[in-house]
Amino acid sequence: MRSLKLGLAAAAALCAISATAEAGSCMRVGAIGDGLTHDLAVIMSTHGLANIIEAKGLKARGPIHTTCSPASFLTECRSSQRACK
Repeated sequence: MRSLKLGLAAAAALCAISATAEAGSCMRVGAIGDGLTHDLAVIMSTHGLANIIEAKGLKARGPIHTTCSPASFLTECRSSQRACK
């Protein structure tokens, strides 16, 4: 029983170390895009996000989160995604 607890503790410590190492090389990257329509604003922000991630030499991880709001004349969308080295 004691060896089982020790083994589980060691496994938990190993997982914590590996998660910390991955989290240190990742960041959240964001971009803003404007367009006459909602769809154009989404395209501008998501393509801008992809360009920024590529320019920084990172690889995108996970889903893209996009929120849009109407501005005075255009629609403005903000997209963000996690990116890692």
